[in-house]
Amino acid sequence: MMEVKTLQDVTAAVRELYNRATAAGRKRNWDYAIELLLSILAKEPALIPARQELRKYESEKSDQMGFFKRTLVQLKASLKMPQIKVTAKKDPFKAIRQYEKLLGEYLYNKLVLNALADAAVAREAFFIGIEALEIVRSKFPNNEANLRKLAEYYKETKDGMAYLRIFQEIANRHPGNLQIESELRAAAAFSTMHKANWEKEGSTQEKVVDREAALAEQIAEGTLHDANQAEVLVKKYTKELEKRESSDTRRRLAEAYSMLKQYDKAIEQLNLIQEKLGVMDPAIDKLIETAYLANIDAGIKELSERPEQYETPEKQIADLREHRAQYRFKRAFNRVETYPNDTQLRYELALLYFERNDFDHALEEFQKARRNPQRKRSCIVYIGRCLENKNQLDMAVDQFTEALAEMPEMSGDKMETLYYLALAYEALEQNDKALECFKDIYQTNVNYKDVGERIKKHYQ
Repeated sequence: MMEVKTLQDVTAAVRELYNRATAAGRKRNWDYAIELLLSILAKEPALIPARQELRKYESEKSDQMGFFKRTLVQLKASLKMPQIKVTAKKDPFKAIRQYEKLLGEYLYNKLVLNALADAAVAREAFFIGIEALEIVRSKFPNNEANLRKLAEYYKETKDGMAYLRIFQEIANRHPGNLQIESELRAAAAFSTMHKANWEKEGSTQEKVVDREAALAEQIAEGTLHDANQAEVLVKKYTKELEKRESSDTRRRLAEAYSMLKQYDKAIEQLNLIQEKLGVMDPAIDKLIETAYLANIDAGIKELSERPEQYETPEKQIADLREHRAQYRFKRAFNRVETYPNDTQLRYELALLYFERNDFDHALEEFQKARRNPQRKRSCIVYIGRCLENKNQLDMAVDQFTEALAEMPEMSGDKMETLYYLALAYEALEQNDKALECFKDIYQTNVNYKDVGERIKKHYQ
């Protein structure tokens, strides 16, 4: 399979071209930015940052197009498609470049996206095929044929969790369909079989989608606003489950129970979903964790607001907080053990290790989690902070510098990275460099942490 690349894996000339493209994109000069990024991908089709920026600018451009222009562009594309498909049989990479050019005109063309996916998979560039079909999925979520095709790509790359998720989505649309429930069980079994080989599987199967955010949207569809509505929905969903089993209905029932602060019942419903699947679903597992933690938080609140009713409220609060921290860590650890290829889960576990000041284990997890394109920059900063806490300051400086190279504009993330870089320089007694970092922050935000005080000390 084709291995993905980062900016560190390409030449300085390509990085310079990338910087020019992003600069044009920030000025909303989308056509020029797209042109530059297409020229990069013609040479480096596996450069993930370029692909991400290209899709962002293409979507912004496409969203601004009127109906007539969209129709005209898609018509022109359809006329070019037959010849490109002939090319694809002989030279898939050349066809990929031609398809990408058509998407540069209008991103949400289903025919072109599907053809791009086919050409990419012909050269085992599955990450390109998955990306293309995920775009179709985002724009046309009810296209079941696309979902099944996408599921096959995930199966081919042995991304068991993503494969399982798609069949969960299909099954929720066809409650009671025995054939689809059989497919769902097979997908769950496949997901379990392919939970190992972290080092071998690598990052080529990364799905550039924030799965956690998608699940949150599904839970918060606006069906619940207060406890009264929750009681109505508990009755409604309970009756529905008496007639027909549905994981989606059970999840909604769990949400209603949580709204009523009946967390034990919410957890019971979520556990029934897990049992039916026969394999841990990280998203459901996180909902179980959320309900359990909410129950603990309710206990802490009760002890804090009515201490006179308890013999040792302070000790009980301390015990609950310790139990809460241990529980969060145990759930995150178990999720990673079950799905070691999921870099988002690795990232979440790394954060908990960092909170516990276990910098050796945090460093290891962040290094693995950085394979996630969406978490890479954050991981680099945390790797630097781990090294800084381990007093390996020269390596920490390298990590912070690498992260800053991908932060052209001053932002909260950039100020945080500059701050920790400055601390590393101070510890290395390179005070001039530390002062420059603090000054960069100060010129943007005079109240950031203790930067003002530190600058005064440097001048003194």
